[in-house]
Order: sequence, then structure tokens, then C-alpha cells
Amino acid sequence: MIQIAVFGSVHKANQKELLAPLFDKFNRPDVTLYIEKDFASALSESGSLPHSYNVLDLRLLPKMNFAISLGGDGTFLRTAHCIGISETPVLGINMGRLGFLTELDSSDLSPLDKLFSGKYTVEERTKLQIFADEKLLGEVLNEVAILKRETGSIIQVKTFLGEDYLADYDCDGLIISTPTGSTAYSLSINGPIMMPDSPSVIINPIAPHTLNMRPLVISDKQIIRLEVESRNNTFLTVLDGETLPLDCSTPVKIQLSPNRVRVVKLGNRSWPEMLRRKLMWGASVR
Repeated sequence: MIQIAVFGSVHKANQKELLAPLFDKFNRPDVTLYIEKDFASALSESGSLPHSYNVLDLRLLPKMNFAISLGGDGTFLRTAHCIGISETPVLGINMGRLGFLTELDSSDLSPLDKLFSGKYTVEERTKLQIFADEKLLGEVLNEVAILKRETGSIIQVKTFLGEDYLADYDCDGLIISTPTGSTAYSLSINGPIMMPDSPSVIINPIAPHTLNMRPLVISDKQIIRLEVESRNNTFLTVLDGETLPLDCSTPVKIQLSPNRVRVVKLGNRSWPEMLRRKLMWGASVR
């Protein structure tokens, strides 16, 4: 029996014309379908629930063969967070706008049949672990951002690579990005794009106070240590969109996680093709 968990954006639950063909694909005798509780509730309100399903309680997460993310990149990140360290392979189906992390568009679900015939591959993506005063805050697939809380002043982020001092970043914030996250927040402030399997991490300052602060690519084996100074003695730590306030007396440590996010690839799109199609890589805009 193939066990499939579906996660989705509650804002997409009313798109019955897109959801019905998807749930029809899973209406098979060899499939047990689970739908995450909040998404199932939203589907129920919109009348979009499939005929046969089980409600998935994340507190009692059973072993799954696949996790399906319905939405955009934000939903994909939330799905990866929900499955935690189980390393259940995740397939992203785009129901949003860009959907750079997703494999399929909801307008063409025919490649889904490859899940049941075994004609798919799994790509592993690295994650980062974030510690505050040696206590694990969480893990990220895209990035961790250190941000100021006040609008009128900058923060200073004293940065070490291992025990070696790197620099004091006087800036609005600092982004530590994985290769997967290189096409997200870091890219919006002119960070480099990296192939997903690159063994690297990007350190990218947000609005640095000096012109000689630029994005820096380092080995993902490095342990990054941060000490923050701010006028109000607090700062924000944002883990893939989840915001946590911290006191400046709290040192932050970032390192490569031993866990991975396993992404289902159905073979219909290569990463270079995704660059060209979704980011218009190399396209003439004249």
C-alpha cells in the first residue's frame, strides 16, 4: 500500500477545478490518502474534499511513502518542516505563482503516474541547523535571516567562521542561505545562484553600511557564529519565514544539518530548464 500525505495552502482550498483532478489521481486501491488537518478543514468548507481520505495529525505523523505539497514555495517549505527528520520524499505541485521549488504545475498532472510506476528519482537538499546559546532553534531548507527590529537604525553582526573572526557586518540584517535558498531571499539582494547540490553556504548582508561588504560563498562544513549588537538589545531570527525575537546577549550558531530534504523528481524538468523558464535566465528582454 502506498501512503501519501497531502499538505496545502488553505488559501488554495477553494480551487476545486484544480484539486478534483489531483484527488482523482490518488483514487486507487493501492493508495491510502492522508490530508493534513488544517488543509482538510479548509477543503471541507469549500466542498473540495475527496471521497476517501484520512485526517493527518502532525502530532502522530505515520510513516509515509510520499508527501505532496500543494501551493507555492512557502507551502513547500512548510511541508518540509512538517515532515521533520522523517525524510519522506516531497513532491511539489505549483498552485501559486513562481513555485521555483515545485516539480509540477497543477495544469498538467500526467507525470504523477510515475509515482506509482516507480519511474522517479529523489534529489537530496541540504539543510542548516540554527542554535541560540547552544539550544537548537530549528532547521531551514532556504535560509536563516538575522534582522534588525528598529526601522531607523542598523545592527552590527560580528561574524566568525569556526574560531576565526570574519567581519563586523553593519547592516539591516544578514542572510545565511543554503544552495536551495540561493534563488529566494538571498537572490533578491543580489546574491549568487548556486546549483542545488553545491556543498556551499552564502553569507549575504542586507543593506550593508559600507560598499566593501558583498555576498560570500563558503564551505558548508564551516560553523558560523554570530554575535549581534543593537540599540534596543534585541534582534529577529527568521527561519524559513518563522520569526523568533532574541536578546543580543544570545550567541547564534549555524551549521550543516545531518538531515536532508528529499525532493521527488519526475524527470520532466531539469534545474537549468527551471532557471530559464521561471527566472528567464539568459532571455533577451530588449
